[in-house]
Amino acid sequence: MRKALLFLALIALVSTSCKKDNTPAKSPEEVYAERLNGNWNVNQLNYTATVPVPVFGSIPINGTATNAGSISFNTPAKTANYNIRFLPTLTGLPIPIDTVRLVGTGTFTNTTTAITLTEASGQVVVFNVLTNEANLQVLRTSLNYPLDSATNVPVTLEMRLSR
Repeated sequence: MRKALLFLALIALVSTSCKKDNTPAKSPEEVYAERLNGNWNVNQLNYTATVPVPVFGSIPINGTATNAGSISFNTPAKTANYNIRFLPTLTGLPIPIDTVRLVGTGTFTNTTTAITLTEASGQVVVFNVLTNEANLQVLRTSLNYPLDSATNVPVTLEMRLSR
């Protein structure tokens, strides 16, 4: 009798361990979206722009900023928002400089190489993924900064994000 019970227990154990998992495997895009979920700090920001100045012509602006804001992704809702700010450096020019603020919110989609954010205004911002790690993301994008009521300046940003 003992041998029969042991044999039945062994069969039950083997049959439960051989069941197939019916959960479909996640795509690389789904895995990346889950990795993005949450709040990210912009620890380092490299920026490049060319600003038209009436008397001086076009002035290139390049620089690096630290602690330059944040980006948040809510993967279940597929929403995102960003708040990036930095003070550009113009050495030797008598032009008043103000903090550049780039703020946006909207819905996002992603592949493993890009995040596309469609803002409520309809503007589309594409963040190209240069590094994709659990606690480090490096993204590159170009955003339009409204210099005044008539002038938008394209600003290229490369951002190092960490949690």
